[in-house]
Amino acid sequence: MSGNQKLNIVLDIGKTNVKLIFFNKNNKVVQSFNTKQKPSRQFGIKVLNSSEIYHWTIQKIKSMEKKFQLDKFVCTAHACSIALIDHDDQELIACTDYEFPYHKISKGYQKIIPKFKESFTPLLENGLNTGLQLYYLKKKNPSLIKKTKYFLNYPQYIAWKMTNHFSSEISYLGCHSHLWDFKKDKLSSLVKKLKLLNNFPPNEKAWKIIGTKKIGNSKIQIINGVHDSNASYLYFKNSNIKNFTLVSSGTWYIIFNQKNNLTKLNPNLDMLANIDVFGNAVPTMRFMGGREYDYLMTKFNLSSNTKPLNNFKIDDYLIYPSYASGGAFKITKINKNKFKSLSKKQIYYLVCLYIAFVLNYCLNKMNSNNTIILDGPITKNSTIMKVLSTLRPKQLVLKNKKEIGTSLGATNLFDIKRKNKLDTVTIKKIHSKSLQDIYQLWDANLYKKELFSYP
Repeated sequence: MSGNQKLNIVLDIGKTNVKLIFFNKNNKVVQSFNTKQKPSRQFGIKVLNSSEIYHWTIQKIKSMEKKFQLDKFVCTAHACSIALIDHDDQELIACTDYEFPYHKISKGYQKIIPKFKESFTPLLENGLNTGLQLYYLKKKNPSLIKKTKYFLNYPQYIAWKMTNHFSSEISYLGCHSHLWDFKKDKLSSLVKKLKLLNNFPPNEKAWKIIGTKKIGNSKIQIINGVHDSNASYLYFKNSNIKNFTLVSSGTWYIIFNQKNNLTKLNPNLDMLANIDVFGNAVPTMRFMGGREYDYLMTKFNLSSNTKPLNNFKIDDYLIYPSYASGGAFKITKINKNKFKSLSKKQIYYLVCLYIAFVLNYCLNKMNSNNTIILDGPITKNSTIMKVLSTLRPKQLVLKNKKEIGTSLGATNLFDIKRKNKLDTVTIKKIHSKSLQDIYQLWDANLYKKELFSYP
């Protein structure tokens, strides 16, 4: 065992990739391991190999415990994935996969979902509303629901496997689920209509130690756990910047503006409220920026090393939405022939411009007038960042130098009062009035071309 050095552990479960990271007390990574989630079919739906993920985690912890003393463990996971546990405390499902067409029976579901001002959640595609998953299972497999004692959110499923303690947690339970009443701060009217009020264990704080697990000579304290985007948000909330809009990028670009008013949210534009670990509603808007960027890069056979060129009449070649599900806009296909006279450098500039324009549109809808923090893969694209900063002339735009992901944010649950010192760089603005003019043209055409996903 390496001296008296104690390590803390974060299990970070992404939709595809899973990371198990061992941090020292200064939050430096000592060791990390990776595996993948794999879906399969069970009970007529897609499920994830969550039990295998748990056993893989335990094996890796055992191997590390031979070298180090281990202190605390927490799990953070993507949204809308639940485990079903029966009355004998055995797993029925662990855990559901939201990438399944639950929405095929959403007509009946629409009649019973809470009003937007109750749950601040729009009706989303596939299984991105946990309530729709439960409605689907109750319709298609009622005996399965009857056998269920508890529904566990993914992080709390892992915590239960560690401790045999049943709990829920607010940031996960309230994440575009239709399960939470933001005004009354309790389970929503949908849960009551589905007669499932007794199937959710009590809420515990995300940072609460809910039990311990003995592995080798280490008695590991098990923390309740958190939804992944909220782990990222927590990192910035527990910093010296008190008033900010966070753009968390990845497959999804998720825009959090703590100062926006909930009454300004439009569900037709994929606007909703998340809820942070302290129980505060956080106005949010999102679109699949990472997936759209990848689609366009692949379609035009572009490389991220391409140097952008803007030496042409950009107005004639603007790219309009959208190339992935989710977000405010209809899905379309790009017409490559329109761009055949352009070089790859020029097309790359148009792709960057497009992502910056959609993001700017979202920031406008989110009434962002405070400091903007950019986090994740977007911080590697100087063109997108500079265009965006130029389009926000009155706002400070910062990029976070650290690749936070959710893992480092999750370490805040080991010490919820810890203040994080951010390492940021100010994004310079380009001295160009033409960018504002081009954006105004693009914005006007969104309405002329009727590109929105709602009628």
